[in-house]
Amino acid sequence: MNNSRSPVRSGQRASGEEIVKDYTLEPEHELRFEVDFGTTVKLKLISGTAEIFGTEIGIAPEYEFTGRKVAVFTWRGTCSVEYVATETPMVSYLNMHLALEQLREQAKITNKQGPRVLIVGPEDVGKTSLSKILLSYALRQSHNPIFIDLDPNEGTITMPGTLSATSITHIIDVEEGFGSSATTAPSMGSTTLPLVYYYGYADSGENLKLFKMLTSQLAKVVKARIDEDANARVSGLVIDTNGLTDNTGYEIIQHCVELFYVNIIIVLGHERLYSDMDRLYNDNNDVTVLKLLKSGGVVDRDNSFRRQLQMRKIREYFYGTPKCELSPYSTIINFHDFSIYRVGVGSLAPSSALPIGIDRKVSETQLVKVEPDDSLSHSIVAISASETSDEVQLLEANILGFIYVTEVDTAKHKMTVLSPCPGRLPNQFLLVGSFKWMES
Repeated sequence: MNNSRSPVRSGQRASGEEIVKDYTLEPEHELRFEVDFGTTVKLKLISGTAEIFGTEIGIAPEYEFTGRKVAVFTWRGTCSVEYVATETPMVSYLNMHLALEQLREQAKITNKQGPRVLIVGPEDVGKTSLSKILLSYALRQSHNPIFIDLDPNEGTITMPGTLSATSITHIIDVEEGFGSSATTAPSMGSTTLPLVYYYGYADSGENLKLFKMLTSQLAKVVKARIDEDANARVSGLVIDTNGLTDNTGYEIIQHCVELFYVNIIIVLGHERLYSDMDRLYNDNNDVTVLKLLKSGGVVDRDNSFRRQLQMRKIREYFYGTPKCELSPYSTIINFHDFSIYRVGVGSLAPSSALPIGIDRKVSETQLVKVEPDDSLSHSIVAISASETSDEVQLLEANILGFIYVTEVDTAKHKMTVLSPCPGRLPNQFLLVGSFKWMES
């Protein structure tokens, strides 16, 4: 944060004419703006210092935003909402970072694990934004924490419907976040992609057994990375989640605390959740439950906006972003060259909707082989790294990438797919979930 006033310039286009606005922010004030889809806002810092979700922005370069809700200590374009806020929780977030830094310094001295932070709360309270802030501040202190994304709804790191982990080694882009494409996403270890597992649903409680199986596998790999990497061990973990406020959510929280050895639970914007977590872990000296206020700039996002976010994430995976454009390839593959599976049979109701004491008759992790037909058209399909069709290995294998099914020709036993790279698929075992996309 800066100790002097920071001028910012924005531009709005009205009747074809661009309107430029200047804002001067006092210390510890925020400029908040919301940008609709199909509209572009340009932000430019004239002088002073400013940051967006913990990432500093430079003087003179223009930053572009579309379909975003942004809080900035300084900005240019057309916003649906814009205002300067004098009350922000940034001071408390900074204090949280300083406390985590103390734990990292202690871990460095004792050669133990650094802070393992789990961020929980209802939807639309700023959990992902807080994750970015804490990760960015840690990076600026020369630490490289591992970010674990357990929110399958948006796909912060890659595709929606995934659970992922990645080591934060580069500055988080203020325009694109963690990176939406294979070329911009941060990596895990020596690989060129983050560690990704395909869940296939937007809600973590929609298939609880599968969700817990995948988080368990993710935790094993993360633990192995921490055991062999001293920097990752000291830097710790930051775990983002979706709205875990019902009974199923509480079960997921406890599951994550055990798996990742969480020692700090941050509750955002939910008094009852904080009270329940505080009571649950009151006798556990290894877990500290903290409450932080959500930012006043956080707004509710309706289902339509969430759907547009998902569609944009999928499109960016194949076509990239304005800063990093990609050229996908249309490929025809024969039915006998691949085997495609779906988890479960039919549509599974959320676990929380089942009567108390009643278990599913159909296993939530039962793999069913899918015969290609027109129902696969417009589906997002994950390519598994599994070397066998064994059910457990296939479910627990990480994902090599994704393809998009554009057409299925059952007469010729061929399927046309959109792929990030040319040539044969890297593996024959494919997984399909509930996500569809209409290419436009």
